[in-house]
Amino acid sequence: MTPEQLVLEVKNLFTLPEIYLKVRATIDDPKSTVEDVAIIVAQDPNISARILRIVNSSFFGFATEIHSISRAINIMGFSQVHDLVLTIATVNTFKGMKSHLINMKDYWLHSVFCAAIAKLLARKCNIVDSERLFVSGILHDIGHLVIYSKLPSHAEKLLQRAKKEQRPLAELEREVFGFDYAEVGGELLRLWKLPDCFHKTIYQHTNVVPDQAFALESAIIQLSNIVALREESIKTGLAVPKVDCFSFQVTETNEEDLAYLKVEAKKNMADILKLLFTK
Repeated sequence: MTPEQLVLEVKNLFTLPEIYLKVRATIDDPKSTVEDVAIIVAQDPNISARILRIVNSSFFGFATEIHSISRAINIMGFSQVHDLVLTIATVNTFKGMKSHLINMKDYWLHSVFCAAIAKLLARKCNIVDSERLFVSGILHDIGHLVIYSKLPSHAEKLLQRAKKEQRPLAELEREVFGFDYAEVGGELLRLWKLPDCFHKTIYQHTNVVPDQAFALESAIIQLSNIVALREESIKTGLAVPKVDCFSFQVTETNEEDLAYLKVEAKKNMADILKLLFTK
């Protein structure tokens, strides 16, 4: 089985909400106006309220309070609004998932921690749209949800082996399946027709290769994920992958930088979790 085949088997199980598809279609239409997008977003009061709560938080740090979706879109632009709606839609899609292989609270804690680190590291790398790396951090581990849903018995055996042999889980996945969770996640995002910057970044983050598209973004997610996994390793009992030397090189970082980013990301965790998961 290939990642493409695996994802096709769950395409009806893991789908993005209609509201996101409408927002994306409207944004992609060159004739669309701010009001057109605002009307679509306003159709979902939950998403509208969360967007306003997020844009008025320290996460964005705007000088004045924003009271309307139209105003938010005017200030942020279509790209950031798209990414916010995508983040909220993804959380809503998977929030109710249950699996005996994974504690979903821990899953989201890991994803948000990775996202918070990725946003800070993107800023350090002078990436203007650092929020896009935050979204990639939220999405980076989504392939595991597909694997746990479709291949639960195989996944359980691999988790046990990973703990016993103290080998990174992705390494065992490649050995047994012929692919890892990152490739599965990338394929799911490609099936969702997300921009290349998302599905290619996620697909490549466990194996960053120089000169490939979005190598810097993939390196940022790899480093952020490893920092988060290190923090959780005592609890999970799982071995942490080694950092690719290229990832340090392309991001111009070292272990001291990662330690600093970890501390800074922790300061934002409570606020981010509240923004994304409180109705």
